Amino acid sequence: MKITAVADEDTVLGLKLAGVNETYIVNTPLEAESKIRELSTRSDVGLIIITEQLGSKIRKLIQDIIRKGVPIILEIPDKTGALKEAEDPIRELVKKAVGVDIKIGKHR
Repeated sequence: MKITAVADEDTVLGLKLAGVNETYIVNTPLEAESKIRELSTRSDVGLIIITEQLGSKIRKLIQDIIRKGVPIILEIPDKTGALKEAEDPIRELVKKAVGVDIKIGKHR
């Protein structure tokens, strides 16, 4: 399964340096939505990396793909940092796989 990335130019450059070979630079949410739709239909794509900022603008599409299960969508911060409202993607994957929401930290 291939790892792909759809993001802004700076994020794509960093991911290429980290070894992600199939990357796509997008400048608008519409471009991103089109490319992510295309990638989500390919049987050889197992993971699509996008930025949280991009994911927040195309949330419905991301949720639809996540419900299907494959490919996995991983949202990462861009150069401006993490969004406060962003969900923890690993926690969501564990929740989906195990069926239980696991929280680590102080109890309130």
